[in-house]
Amino acid sequence: MDELEDALALDVRKKIYNALKRSPGLHFRELQRRTKLATGSLQYHLDYLQKRHLLKQEKDLKFTRFYLVRDTFSDQKEMNVLRQDSLRKIVLLLLEKKRANNNQISRWIEVSPSTASWHLSKLVEKGIIDKNKKGRKTVYTLIDPQKAADILVKYRRSFLDEMVDNFVEIWTQI
Repeated sequence: MDELEDALALDVRKKIYNALKRSPGLHFRELQRRTKLATGSLQYHLDYLQKRHLLKQEKDLKFTRFYLVRDTFSDQKEMNVLRQDSLRKIVLLLLEKKRANNNQISRWIEVSPSTASWHLSKLVEKGIIDKNKKGRKTVYTLIDPQKAADILVKYRRSFLDEMVDNFVEIWTQI
């Protein structure tokens, strides 16, 4: 038996592994909801899978997200962003409108302009969006809209978000 088969001999570990295969980048509580495992049990099995180098965790702002090591998932940075509601809404807006300023974005995600600014600075810092001065306003655009769209389409079911579903329906018809 190889290491993967040995580690996944228990159904509970297989459940965790398959959940992360379907939905890379889940944080602990979301993984717990989807697997319906008790906190201690989930933590124990996550630690077990990490010690055997089958899972890795990535800290991103206030969340720790989990990914499979054997999956050559190269879009972790983008997935970390898309797993956060406000940031995902900004990306969806920019996919739809191509460009937007802070006021438009703050109205869209229903937060104050200062909170929108904070989110936008995080997206600029992570290399997801670009900002350009247009007179007195700053306009934001996605650096790689195709990559963001591809991730949303591929992992549509893992987001559990009606906005993503609507976007994917429109995007795949174009």
